[in-house]
Formats: sequence, C-alpha cells, structure tokens
Amino acid sequence: MPPFSFSECLALLDEDPSGVEDYVASHATAGDERAVRHCSALSNVLLGNAPLAAEELDRLARDRRRGPQETEDSSPEERADVAADAARAWLAADQPGKAVASSDYGLELEPESVVLHLLKARAFLRLKEPEQALGVLSALGNDPILSSETHRLRASAELALNQPEQANRDVALSLAADPDDPAALLDRGIIRQRLNDLAGAQADWQRVIDLAPDSHEADLARQDLDVLAADPDALPPSHETVSSGMATASHAATP
Repeated sequence: MPPFSFSECLALLDEDPSGVEDYVASHATAGDERAVRHCSALSNVLLGNAPLAAEELDRLARDRRRGPQETEDSSPEERADVAADAARAWLAADQPGKAVASSDYGLELEPESVVLHLLKARAFLRLKEPEQALGVLSALGNDPILSSETHRLRASAELALNQPEQANRDVALSLAADPDDPAALLDRGIIRQRLNDLAGAQADWQRVIDLAPDSHEADLARQDLDVLAADPDALPPSHETVSSGMATASHAATP
C-alpha cells in the first residue's frame, strides 16, 4: 500500500473531493493522522458540509499532538494554517463570528500572518462591521503578494462607510496589481455608480461577465446591470464574493 501524501490528497480536492475517502482508505496513513483529518475536513467543505468541517478544523488547530509514532508536537505555523482553513470553512458556512474566533486563534500562533489578518477582515465585513475590518487591515504592511486583496477589502469597507472616493483609490490600487480580477472589477463598478459614473460601472460589470461568464461574480454583475437598466438611480449593494478557496488553502497565498 503506497504511503499517504498530504499534497496528493490536496490535489485530489481540485479534481474529485468525493474521492478523498477512497484515497485515504487505499494509502498507508500510519503517522499521518493530522494530515488525514485535515484533508478529510477540507473535502467536507467542498462537499457542502462546511459547519462540520469547520468544527473539526478548529479542533485540529487547537490540538498540538501528532500521531503516536511521532515525538514532536505540531508546530505553531502548521496549526495556524489549519486555523486559517477553519476560518475559511466558517465563512463558507455563513458563520463569520466563528471565522473571527478561528482567525484570532491562528494569530495567537502566528501574529504576522497576512492571510489570517485578511480572513479576519473578511469576516468583519460579513458581520457588517467595516470599522473593525479597516482596523485589521491597517495593521498590515505592504505585502507584495497580497496587496491586491488588501486594497480590495479596504475599498469594500470604505464603501460600506459611505466613503466612495477613498474606496475608489483603494480599488484602483487593487486593479493595478491584478487588472483582470473579477471581484475587484465588480466592486469598482459599484463604486463608480456611487460616484455617478454610470458608463464606467456598466463597462466594469460587462468586463466581469466577459472574463468569467460562469462565475458567481458574473451572476452578480448581471444583476447589477439589470438594476442599472431598470433604474439608473438605484444603488446596488456591496456584494460578498468570497469563495471558500479550500482546495489549496494551506499552501496558497490567498485568503
């Protein structure tokens, strides 16, 4: 029986999350109990069992023990990664308050984690607490990898605080780093409508549809275009476009 590989299990999540149980059963898992629990929980998120998975990930993040054949405890960095996955799972389960708690625990283990700060800010935005989200984001430096997401979340918070000019500046910085990001383009369309740039808003939402026609962002862009066509003075809401991002959650630089 071949040995269990966490990286192979993660790769399977992208292809067939329902096949994780069979993968585990057909591989020797001695000494890899934590990795098995971790990958199985991630598969549960993708299969629609996010609350159950989030609880398991929280337990795993707080349990420093490895398997009986290993002598060292799990590292704080590894457990912080699991806490980030727990926060993602709580967001997928639409329980942002618990996502904040998971993020806070992860930050106790790894205080400088940009990913955990961004997850916490996302959760505060879902809780409709934009001031708290901005407070979390203000603590971040200019991380070159995640600066686009930082500015996009800042723009969402500023828009919720009725600060469209500031939001416009931040979303411009986000798009400067990633010009074809559908989520940022969707947000800029909303900001532009708030600033009475209806043609710009329409162009951004159409661009989202062109870039990713089958995405959640494209569905929201179509809704906004319909609202714009029916009543140009009606303001669309700020949209939640968070995806669970679980398949490569612990190894990708995305929240």
